[in-house]
Amino acid sequence: MMEVDVLIAGAGPAGLEAAAAVASRGWSAIVLEQDSEIGSPTRTSGGTFVRDMVEFGIPERLYHKVTKCRFFSPTKSASFSYDDEPIVCVIDVRATFQFLAERAALAGATIRPATTAVQTLKDAEGKVIGAKARMGNRTFDIQSKIVIDATGYKASMVKSSKVTDGSHRFGVGAEYDLFAPHYDRAEVVLIVGSQIAPNGYAWFCPWGEQRVRAGVGMIHPDSKSNPEAFLDKLIANAADWGVNLKGAQPIEYHYGLIPSEGMIEPFVGDGILAAGDSAGQPSQLLGEGIRWALFAGRMAGEVCSEALACGDYSSKFLKRYQDRWMKKYGRDLKIAYEINKRIAAYEDSQWDAKVDLMKQLTAPQFARALGSDFSPTFWAGLALTKPGLMREGIRKLISMV
Repeated sequence: MMEVDVLIAGAGPAGLEAAAAVASRGWSAIVLEQDSEIGSPTRTSGGTFVRDMVEFGIPERLYHKVTKCRFFSPTKSASFSYDDEPIVCVIDVRATFQFLAERAALAGATIRPATTAVQTLKDAEGKVIGAKARMGNRTFDIQSKIVIDATGYKASMVKSSKVTDGSHRFGVGAEYDLFAPHYDRAEVVLIVGSQIAPNGYAWFCPWGEQRVRAGVGMIHPDSKSNPEAFLDKLIANAADWGVNLKGAQPIEYHYGLIPSEGMIEPFVGDGILAAGDSAGQPSQLLGEGIRWALFAGRMAGEVCSEALACGDYSSKFLKRYQDRWMKKYGRDLKIAYEINKRIAAYEDSQWDAKVDLMKQLTAPQFARALGSDFSPTFWAGLALTKPGLMREGIRKLISMV
């Protein structure tokens, strides 16, 4: 039997940032990761935003800034340039996750790769008091005052404790990580339409030197298609979108799921809370979850530390985390989810019309929309530059929510 203040299931960005937040405040934390290597296998394309990487202290060497974005529908296209101030970046996933693990370890957290949190442990009153873990053929119990579920789309801890039954709608993505010596490493390319990504989108995202991730994602069960069926077509027809893959070869193959059913409420219970994908906290607009997981992990770790200081691990106390999350991020993420539901059902002609609207946005406005930033300052900026577009956007948002 092991004992710890906080047990964290999952060593993705949410779990590792939570561990660092808890340990840096003097509490004991252990992170259990089912895979044998932090950050591997890769399950994400790694697209995120420079501002947030700076906020979380991610070294610049671990992310690749892009200065151009091109967006294609079946017959239309829009281009945006960020030469003066790059906004979007693509991370080195494995190296970034391992950096987060190193930072958590420096803060005092214990990290256990190749160790799976199997299910929660409960006391006679049904409160979570730890988890049963498995490493190889050995199983053992770890007692804790609080469990943080950072297991991703599986949400295995909150599901086993009956806090939630998890998500039933997922973004499913498949991609090749290519050696592509002739790809324009300054640009990201996004493609929509039934010809290449029914109910979803395809992408080319450069990272590092001569490497690009090319993938297809779609929503299940909205679509009955599988992304793998379109991946080779995307590569074979890259020139149709002005993408140069001459001499390109796949170095890795990635496959992953991300919850696309909105935030899963509640995501706290007695002695347990969920952070990141396990709480449905990614932005469903593009299936973008890394920075949201970092935000969630930090906030979850802060509230756990407050609970430990007070000796109160009840759902009533831990709900501070859910309330703070909803107040700070709930509106934007709810809007992103409603938009996702609508655009997942778009026909090709609708996408063509939307690309014409995109052309009216400035490059920073387009980036903020992709980042699910629907704050008052976004709408104020839109009102100053494109008042007609702002009124149409507000009208549609009111109809959705």
